[in-house]
Amino acid sequence: MATTTAGSGNNTAVIILAILVIALAAMGAFWLMQDHRSGSERVGDAIAAAPKGLDKAADKLGDQPPAQNVTDNLKDATKK
Repeated sequence: MATTTAGSGNNTAVIILAILVIALAAMGAFWLMQDHRSGSERVGDAIAAAPKGLDKAADKLGDQPPAQNVTDNLKDATKK
């Protein structure tokens, strides 16, 4: 029975070590995912990226009359 107690202590140490490693990995991932840019840098990046998104939206609409866009939107809404 003495070996069972020693094995149990070893399992506890392994579990504590695993928890510490997981906690450190989670903290590291959280720190790496943070956005370290200032507000003005974020606004500048958003303004720089806006034309790409606007071009995609304009291409999607194409040269359709407004009534056609309304009908397409209604069809899309009924699908959901």
